Amino acid sequence: MPTRYTNLPDNKEKPFGGAYSVWDVETCATRDKAVKEYIENLASLDDEKIKKDFLGTYKNWIFSTHPNIKGWQDYNELCFTQGTTESFAQFYLRFRENKRLRLAKGEYFYNQMMKGLWYKENFAWLDEDEIRQNDVVLISVPFSDTGAVPNNLENLLQQCDDNNVPVMLDLAYINLAINLEVDLTHPCIEYVVSSLSKVFPVELYRIGIRMQRKKFEDQLYVINEDNYNYINVLSAFVGYKLMKTYTADFVYKKYRIKQLEMCKKLDVDPSPCVYFGIDKKNQYQEYKRGGDTARLCFSRVWDGRM
Repeated sequence: MPTRYTNLPDNKEKPFGGAYSVWDVETCATRDKAVKEYIENLASLDDEKIKKDFLGTYKNWIFSTHPNIKGWQDYNELCFTQGTTESFAQFYLRFRENKRLRLAKGEYFYNQMMKGLWYKENFAWLDEDEIRQNDVVLISVPFSDTGAVPNNLENLLQQCDDNNVPVMLDLAYINLAINLEVDLTHPCIEYVVSSLSKVFPVELYRIGIRMQRKKFEDQLYVINEDNYNYINVLSAFVGYKLMKTYTADFVYKKYRIKQLEMCKKLDVDPSPCVYFGIDKKNQYQEYKRGGDTARLCFSRVWDGRM
């Protein structure tokens, strides 16, 4: 058995465990059609155009259903990434030496592994100490444990501004929700990242984006350079086709009624993210991830995998 560096429950085999896209029949067909189109036209496709079409489309698509998110237009340095995890790795490489990692309880397992593997004693949960000048912060918005914007996010970002603390915002769940309010103008925010792995059935295609206001030339920038394109062009092509076919609120609108029905059946609260129900009554304690509530993911029940 591999070593586990988090105390998160291993619920992959349980019906509401983990966080997965729904294998929607319609989006699966569009994905497969895009793969076929890419293969059949490989010799005539322009890799540079595919990358630019993907990045330009994604930046506008991701925020199109969130009119109250401020400042996203200023993030013009864009990179294709292998999901969000490739961006996380580069963030930790840049901001690891002599830094203390700060996470919220219930955060995505990859980042909790980082604290166990590399930061060890140079770590504190966000609710257990104030922000200090040698800190580095990564937080998911919507938050991984609830699917909601963290209540204290604005205060947290202001503290990071005041202490010159670098922040990465993980927006992997943003297109499972609509009408979120987030202020991206805070100077502390170094990176904003997201992926299509939760919106569409493309978990294994690793389709993501990293956005910055100012260029920092790391490995991701090098492999994204014009006329180099050491990236997964097939996945960029598939992601572009999916975003051109479906609006950013497609999944939310299609499954919102199912979410409300499931939440009523299970006596849990609907999360702002359409795949999740949030247990505030300690009825499903096996799904707790470190916070006060438990997160239940419905997608695999809806598509018949569970």
